[in-house]
Amino acid sequence: MKFLLFFFFIGVTAQSQIKFWNTNPTSNMPKFEVVWGEKTTIFSKVGYDVKPLYVFNKTAQQTFNGDGRTKFQMTVSSSDVVAKRTFEISYTHHRQTNIYLGYIKATYVYLDKRPTKVFEEYFETVKPIN
Repeated sequence: MKFLLFFFFIGVTAQSQIKFWNTNPTSNMPKFEVVWGEKTTIFSKVGYDVKPLYVFNKTAQQTFNGDGRTKFQMTVSSSDVVAKRTFEISYTHHRQTNIYLGYIKATYVYLDKRPTKVFEEYFETVKPIN
């Protein structure tokens, strides 16, 4: 009985997580992760390390479901004394191949005289080897 309770506890506490990897290996935004119903984390390169830079306590909402695809989208922002950063995050689940393709458009509006910067990054999930 204890054995079954252990597996029930593991199943209840397990979280669905999707990891997206940037298709451009030299990008400063190498990956982002989504934990369903909880949070979205955008990672950045700091020297040679990859560290979580922005954590948003929400996930994208489903905006389309058809033609073998399900699309999710959200817009989040973060601001500090340097800039206001807006992230338009979207990802699509392709059911036939069971992979996700992601996209982030990051807009940095600086509070000093620097011009606004816009970054567009494309991501994909790693397909498991069977």
